[in-house]
Parts: sequence; C-alpha cells; structure tokens
Amino acid sequence: MAFAARIKNHAATAAVIAALLVAALGVTAFVLALRPSRLNFDVGQLITYRLRSEISEVIETPERKDQELPPLVQENDLHLICVGPDNTLVMLAEIDGRDQISLLTMATNGSTRELDPASRPLDSGRAVGFFDFNLLPLPPGSEQVWNVDVAYAVLPPGKRSLQGKARRTRSGSSPEFQLKLPSSVEWIGDDQRYRQIRDLTSQYRFNTSKGVIEEAVIKCVAGYERPEGRRRHKLRLTLTLVSIGRITDDPGQVRDLAIAGIDAQAALAAGRKERLAAIAQRLNAAAVQDPRLRTLAQTLLSEIRNGPRPKPVSGPQGLWAVHLASGPAELRSEAQRFVDNLTTQGFRAYLAAQGSTLSVLVGPYYDRDPAVIRSLSQRYPQQRVTWVEVKP
Repeated sequence: MAFAARIKNHAATAAVIAALLVAALGVTAFVLALRPSRLNFDVGQLITYRLRSEISEVIETPERKDQELPPLVQENDLHLICVGPDNTLVMLAEIDGRDQISLLTMATNGSTRELDPASRPLDSGRAVGFFDFNLLPLPPGSEQVWNVDVAYAVLPPGKRSLQGKARRTRSGSSPEFQLKLPSSVEWIGDDQRYRQIRDLTSQYRFNTSKGVIEEAVIKCVAGYERPEGRRRHKLRLTLTLVSIGRITDDPGQVRDLAIAGIDAQAALAAGRKERLAAIAQRLNAAAVQDPRLRTLAQTLLSEIRNGPRPKPVSGPQGLWAVHLASGPAELRSEAQRFVDNLTTQGFRAYLAAQGSTLSVLVGPYYDRDPAVIRSLSQRYPQQRVTWVEVKP
C-alpha cells in the first residue's frame, strides 16, 4: 500500500510539473508572438534582396471587358550595406541596366528617408521602379491595426505623403502584415498628362530573429495618359531576401565612396563640369575592394572621362543606343506600346523614324555599357539587341 501511494504521489507531481511546463511554454510562445518587430542592422552587414517586377497592360476588348496582356518581367538585385549607427545604409540598386548608389536611413519601424551628401534626410526614400521600402511599415508595438504615414517616393513632390492603414495578419516569430493606401492618387506630370496609381496593397513578412523583412508582395494599378488615350498596367512586385552577410571593407570607406558616387551622379545629370575633376579624385581615392562598389566607381569614372550626361530636355541625346525592334510606320501604336512598357521598367526608350520604318531604341549612352545590353538581352531573349550609333 505504501509503495502504491508513493507511485501515486509521484504521478501527481509529474502531472503538475508537466502542466506547469505546458503553461510556461504557452506563455513564452505568446510573448514571443507579440514581441515588437524592429528593423535592426549591424555596422558592416550586407543584406541582399531580389526584386521581381511583373508589369501587365490591361486593355479593353470590343465587348468592353478588361483583358490582361502577358506580363513583362524584370529582376533586380538590391544590396543594403550598413555603414553607420541608427540603420544608416548604402543602397546599390540596378536601375536602367546598371547599379546606382544612394544613402538611406531606416527607422526601426521601417520608415525610410534618403540622405543627401551632407547626411541630411530628404522628404522620402528612394524608389526602384515602383518599389519603395516605405511600403513595408512595422507596428510601434504589439498593435494589430494601426494608422501609418507613408512617403511614397514614386509620387511627385506634394503628393508623396499618404495616410495608410496597416494590420497584422499573422503572429509568431515571422509575423505578417498588410498595408493599404488610399484607393487612388492622381496628378498631372511634367508633360501635362494625367497620371494615376490606385489599389495599392503590400503584404510582407518580418523575421524577428534576424531583424529584417523576409518577403513582400506589392500590387497596384498604374494609369497614364497618351495621345491615343489612357493606358493601364497591373503591377506585381515581389521582394525576396537572398542573403545576409558582411563586407570586408571598412564601413567608413564605403560611406565615403557612396557620398562621392551620389555627388558624381548628381553632377553628371546636371552637367556640372566644374565639379567632376574633384569628384573623380574622391572616387579614385576610395579604398574599397567590394566588386560591386568598384564596378560602380569605374562606371562613374568612365562617364566623367567622356563628359557629363546632359539633362534631357527634348528628344534623345547621346552617341549610342540599343536597337530592340523595327517595323513599318503603320505599326506605330504597337511600337509605342513597347516603348511604354520599357519606360515603365525604368529604361530610357524612344521611337526613331527613318523613312517608312520605325525603330525601338533604348538610350542614349556615351559608352556601350555591356551591363545595359546584357540586361535587355536577358529580358527580351527573342529580340536581336545590338548597339547602334545615334546622332546627338
């Protein structure tokens, strides 16, 4: 009897301990599920994302129904290098077939601002196509639903500040969130034509242990006015975390190179010849070995040697362009549609007429940059892309 009582007591004690363990695990899981989501980058950290853009034109059929054309697909790599405290980042992003550099600061809640060369924050972040890190806001705490102020860099000044509604759609160690912006944002562009972005939603997942966004899917409809009427495109942007690593270069040197690169990009775009010699010295002096950064520096130095890129005013300017397609003048509307799709992807595309033949060109460029033609060849393998000389 005494032995049976002891066994019974042990069983009861074990049951109590098991119940306490289950309760403790439940409380721990609950606390972890609602712990704050905070962006956190270490100085010297390198975060690489892949951005996939799918752009489909929507046309109206004779039956007055919407028909979505097959999408044009573009993939870009985005590299973020943390070069200072408070999430100060250098961003390398492939735009128009080559890497461009910018300096950003990201708050722990995801709010992103571009920094000028004096490290002063601007009123928005940096857009890559239609993508902007500001479309991935994180909650202040454990909120399920919250209002958020979004500065969307794709929009023109005066239209960038938007009020959105965000909510948590899933809790856990990798919580998921959704952002919805106002149903429609409309404006008149510099060409005095109508523009619109509507129905923008962003669904994204955060990794609390790594302190970074893991994946995001952004959808919207972009509309704009052409002489032949209004056009619409459906956009789907997918951001995927590829890797997290570290650079071997000194973060301070990377920041110096970034500031020199930003100055070079601005001077080349504005035609500020008097600034280029000093900027070239700074680019050459940068003690950075990362291949992406060295390639960017060499590209900028090449553009400096060949003269600054003039600010476009009317018509194409330059010496070289990529020839993508040719056809009869009767197919102007189809050719213009191809140009519009290229422009939506960030390429400087235009139509050139020679007699009764139309050509779709991308450019112009001062150099025949292999990266440009490689990028277009990958996107349009069915086209025979070649460099052609164009008149300034």
